Amino acid sequence: MATFGAELGIAGWIFQRSIRVDQTMTLLELPKVCRSLGVGTIELVSTFFVSQSAQYLNELRTAIAEQELRVRNIAVDMGNLANPDAAARQTDIEALKQWFHVARAIGSEAIRVNSGAADPTDHLALARSIEGFRALAEAAGQTGVYLLIENHGGATADPRNVQEILDKVESPWFRTCPDSSNFTPDLWDEGMRILAPRAFSCHVKVMSYSPDGEQRWTYRDGAPRECNLNRFFEILRKANYTGPICLEGGATGADLDNARDGLAYVRGLLGLV
Repeated sequence: MATFGAELGIAGWIFQRSIRVDQTMTLLELPKVCRSLGVGTIELVSTFFVSQSAQYLNELRTAIAEQELRVRNIAVDMGNLANPDAAARQTDIEALKQWFHVARAIGSEAIRVNSGAADPTDHLALARSIEGFRALAEAAGQTGVYLLIENHGGATADPRNVQEILDKVESPWFRTCPDSSNFTPDLWDEGMRILAPRAFSCHVKVMSYSPDGEQRWTYRDGAPRECNLNRFFEILRKANYTGPICLEGGATGADLDNARDGLAYVRGLLGLV
């Protein structure tokens, strides 16, 4: 059991079915639901925002403040830093920069940006992604909002690419957001050891409630996947990680059940109960 001073939070994606598909919840209602589950830290998702208007952002900021919540991160799911079309890539970068200002408006400490759609072996795409992250890291420093990279497909599916991006984007405002489930099993341990030392937030997905933390599932490409959450927490602990562990996926079915039961399960693994 990996016991350390971790705080549990909720990554908003766990409610994506309720907010985006069924539309039985809105982003403005999310803070109250998260507080009812006993957490003090949340992560939001860009696709949940219906507007970037001042009025909407003020409403969201108020909803967060009323529940006395801390926003660790906004997962920004747009843009393609690897795009070979230079003009389109620059448009994406400028649009991504707006999320730093959204984060400041609602009090989020960071935004997470993806490397873009590309084969992990495409070195030219990797170079374009690195240039994009450099431009965004500069904006991070100017706004005081951290920029995060996650193992979230594209170039970041390969831990060696993640290491190269981290090495070549030199900024104290550039950090990581390890996800427990996104690496293939053969790359998982190496990837987590690369991401953990610079982690600012992290995502944990619960696929089953195995008492030993073992998780096995079928990925969307049909391939079997596995990881062990106790090992994930141990790597974070050894890296002196002090940020939140944000639950992003659960195994029960309904979003609210996933969140409630997943939090209870992770608390048990961490010895917080």
